[in-house]
Amino acid sequence: MNEKTDLHEESRPKRDTSGSLDLAPTHITFTQSFSYATKYTNEKNWIGIYSSGSTGPDNETYTEDSLSWEYAPAKPVVFKVANPWGSISIRDDDPLLTFNYSTPLPDPQNWIGIYNSFGGGPESQKFISGSLTWAYAPDKNGTVKVDASALQPGLGYRAFFLAKGGYKWLASPIDIVKPGKGPLTFIVDQLTTHNARAGEPFQATLSGMLENPRDPDSKFAKGKYSPTDTSTHDWVNISADGIISGTPPKASGNTTTKFVVEALGSDGSTAEITVTIPVVPQGEPLVKELTILSFNLWFGGTPVKDYHAKQVRFITNARADIVGLQESTGGHAIRLAKAMGWDYWQGDDVGIISRYPMVEQYAPIERCGAVRIALDRGQEINFWNCHLGYTPYGPYDFCFDHLSPEEVLKNEIKSRRTPQIINIMKHMQDHLSQSSKTPVIFTGDFNAPSHLDWTNATKKLHCGQGYFPWPTSKHPIDAGLIDSFREVHSDPLAKPGLTWSPIYLDNGGRTEPKDRIDFIYHKGLKTHSSEAVVVGQPKAQPDHKHNEWPSDHAAVKTVFKVEKSSSAGRGNSRVLWGVVSAIIAATAACASWIVCACVGKRKSDKNFDEKGRRDSDPGDSSA
Repeated sequence: MNEKTDLHEESRPKRDTSGSLDLAPTHITFTQSFSYATKYTNEKNWIGIYSSGSTGPDNETYTEDSLSWEYAPAKPVVFKVANPWGSISIRDDDPLLTFNYSTPLPDPQNWIGIYNSFGGGPESQKFISGSLTWAYAPDKNGTVKVDASALQPGLGYRAFFLAKGGYKWLASPIDIVKPGKGPLTFIVDQLTTHNARAGEPFQATLSGMLENPRDPDSKFAKGKYSPTDTSTHDWVNISADGIISGTPPKASGNTTTKFVVEALGSDGSTAEITVTIPVVPQGEPLVKELTILSFNLWFGGTPVKDYHAKQVRFITNARADIVGLQESTGGHAIRLAKAMGWDYWQGDDVGIISRYPMVEQYAPIERCGAVRIALDRGQEINFWNCHLGYTPYGPYDFCFDHLSPEEVLKNEIKSRRTPQIINIMKHMQDHLSQSSKTPVIFTGDFNAPSHLDWTNATKKLHCGQGYFPWPTSKHPIDAGLIDSFREVHSDPLAKPGLTWSPIYLDNGGRTEPKDRIDFIYHKGLKTHSSEAVVVGQPKAQPDHKHNEWPSDHAAVKTVFKVEKSSSAGRGNSRVLWGVVSAIIAATAACASWIVCACVGKRKSDKNFDEKGRRDSDPGDSSA
């Protein structure tokens, strides 16, 4: 806690809100005065200043250091302080990202960096993740153009004016949007929503599924022509901002409601999408089949052109229900979830997105996070997702450095993969013991192969090395988890299931080792199918920029059968879905226009440093 390490909760009185804290009259200066009052005087009471977009002690627990503080008693207030030191604004008359700026503190390494508006920027004037694009702004007053080619049309971003190649603000950040070009379209032609139940309220959102919106003023309505090979869609309503709502008739059951939604852009262009809502009968579980993806985004997808639309298209067409994301640093899990109207958890590197509501988020541990997801009343799962350390990399140890098995096991410890997986399994123990009631799913990029794949029969695939007890697969399986892919495809020679790498084929003139390093484990479910997935025929690096497939890994897709719970479908789930759907829809209503309101690379990755920043990013995380 830095300066406040001596401020323990010693003899803290019972919480009392009778005190007050207000801004005192002040001029625009580098200081701010406060007036305060409290009946609990104490020499260690203090006022701390936090960014309104960051995580201050809102729950009366430490989350991060204050930006500034002074001793005094008070309760929190939210305020804005006028920016006294500089300015930044975007020129609306220029189709590129052109900024006017000013500062009394010019420097050759002052710079403007662009970040996702929903995460990753230096909100607390500290390094979080690398900028998406940037340019130097060295003068006292000036105009600078920032390359916008890396930004996705229709999405919201935040621009920061930063000092001396670091992360200290020279001006308050501003929110911007990259307008789309060309006609309005939907990212996909057809969309299947989460399941509805007869007689209960249903809600979903479409606003984030638009591609190329020029502005946030697109409107939505039910199309004039809708399919006739479906149950009536009279119960479905579409709001102007893209929210689908209604209650299927009680007599509905095991039917599909299909209809067309039309979007109208501010330029007069239109787009259509066919929407299907599966409807289950009253008293039946909402979810009988669950489709899971483990998907490494590859630095959020940024090395590939139009990565946002390609990611959304893949997840939607895969009919995924829950996705474990790796390399999502900078808010990419939030970006995808808002586009699809889903719930999300965003960690430092890993993220989880789900079309079904997350009812609990567990405390993250090293390289891993977990949530509890409610599929229905009485139907829940615990979902874990990890991205383990990347170097030293075991197959390189065997194939390039010709190390002994004993040396490779030592390097697995050195990479932290072994201690990381041991720690994860320790924290997962209670969930595994309750998996008969609440099933467990564990996804991730483990950055290591499986002992189920490295056998004596497959040694020709692995540089002549036969069986090897990779700790990152041994520990989960010894704890009772099941490798869903190997459960379906038991012969690793006939079905290797390779996920690394569809685009890295050469490593300094040597053949890149091929392995299955991405996994979906489970306990308490029945596996229906499992496969390694890519879209199209991705070109090898360095010709990957225009690939339809936006990753350097293959994804893993597993479909599970969900056992009927004794209480699933009973009673009424409208309280759960009414509240959660409203929250998800409200946050996703501005989906593409989010302005409302890395680690794990291979040795062959050349464009990013060990912190996940672009080599050319002037920011220094130590600043």
